[in-house]
Amino acid sequence: MEVLTDVEFVELRYGGKPAIILRMVKAFYLSILVNSIVLGWVFKAMSKITGPFLDWKDLLGADRFSIIQNVWPSFLIFDSLNNTITVLILFLVVVVYSSMGGIQGVILTDLVQFALGMGGAILFAVYAVSSQGGISGLLSKMEELYPDKHKSILSFWPDFQEASLSINVFLIFISVQWWAQYYSDGSGYLAQRIHTAKNPKEAEKGSLWFNIANFMVRTWPWILTALVTLVVFPLHDPTKYFSEGWIVGGDREMGYPILMKLILPNGILGIVFASLMAAFMSTADTHINWGASYLVNDFYLRFVHPKADDKTLVKASRIAVVTMSIIAILVATQIQSIANAWKFLLAFASGMGLPQILRWIWWRTNAWTELSGMITALILSMILYPSYPNVRSEYLLFWVAIGSVAVSILVTFLTPPVPQNTLDDFIKRVDPIGFWKGEDNKKRLEDFYKKIFLWLLGTVALFFGMFSLGYFFLLQSWQGFFCLFGFVFLGILYWKKEFGRI
Repeated sequence: MEVLTDVEFVELRYGGKPAIILRMVKAFYLSILVNSIVLGWVFKAMSKITGPFLDWKDLLGADRFSIIQNVWPSFLIFDSLNNTITVLILFLVVVVYSSMGGIQGVILTDLVQFALGMGGAILFAVYAVSSQGGISGLLSKMEELYPDKHKSILSFWPDFQEASLSINVFLIFISVQWWAQYYSDGSGYLAQRIHTAKNPKEAEKGSLWFNIANFMVRTWPWILTALVTLVVFPLHDPTKYFSEGWIVGGDREMGYPILMKLILPNGILGIVFASLMAAFMSTADTHINWGASYLVNDFYLRFVHPKADDKTLVKASRIAVVTMSIIAILVATQIQSIANAWKFLLAFASGMGLPQILRWIWWRTNAWTELSGMITALILSMILYPSYPNVRSEYLLFWVAIGSVAVSILVTFLTPPVPQNTLDDFIKRVDPIGFWKGEDNKKRLEDFYKKIFLWLLGTVALFFGMFSLGYFFLLQSWQGFFCLFGFVFLGILYWKKEFGRI
């Protein structure tokens, strides 16, 4: 499509002044508002992980540490000055190689960091489970500590009798939350990676591998380790086995790093700690580079300096990287809970979800569809979340998402459609599926239904694969083999229908 970012794409799709406005708004909305919160909780998570391991008072000396403590502004503290120093050093490392290497450098380092992060998570899970006498020992202790709840904790199927998951919340998960995302159509940093592929088929294969590695495989070491934390730091008595449990009792998010410190031998602890540093830097450099691309390509180059040469653009990108990172650190110091920050982001960015899907399949979608959805979701989130702090975030997300969809659809029909010549140019370049004015839609609709079928097929196959690993880990072999068969069968069917041969 000859575009550098998904935000640049909106001018190709919509054209005219509305598209120009949308491009400018989305560049700031995604790079500053959305991205700073994502980076904020990444920095916050790192401050929690490093806290139990690095003591800068000992490393720097009490006198130097005291001097820094006296001059450092209190509003720029990640829980403690000790954690703040660690995060700032990591931040400087990430900023340097993100600004020097560009997207290719980021992708290459991400490959190494992914391997290290995955290996460290698996290694930690092995030690964690072994510390409880293996899987059978872990399951026995779960049953002993949670006689009434262990089955629901270990079940892959929702228990609607539990207060933590009602039928309404489950329905919101499966009917709303999957599309109420700022990257609902695979845009954002996902698109940035996809655009580096040699061709569309290679891009699709890369996306398929991402889903298998990130969801089916990567999830299980974390889940197994989390189950161990429930045994080592029981919910009803976190200090039952270790005095350090008081930290976890006050903040369950600290269970992972505290467990590392308690059960891992020194050499292995260093490897696992390094893997978490790699995971942090991989996530941080991805979002820093992604956000900077919007500021440079979709604001600076488009509106400030359209004739900028490569040298000027490189300089601008480095300034953007530093700016993005500073804003993220400021946001991170204000985040009290990573989970709450994530839930709030889901809500205020949910207005982008459906419009971004519709723009690929429905001719009537225009720039005002996206703009109105974004603005409505932001306003509703800022009203509902402070006004109803005791209401479950899933219910608030539902009303924000539905409200923004209603407004964006209404605005779509109240505003002029995209000019036909712009639509014709878009159709010629992209050959989209779905419903398009002035086109013979028979083949497009057939392709649309095929893509929906493949999406469902791939999703079900992925769940089968995820559950198969889980059942094997929990010593439920026949369920594991059943799900493994489903994964292989549906996976082969998907591959043959999409790529033609195995």
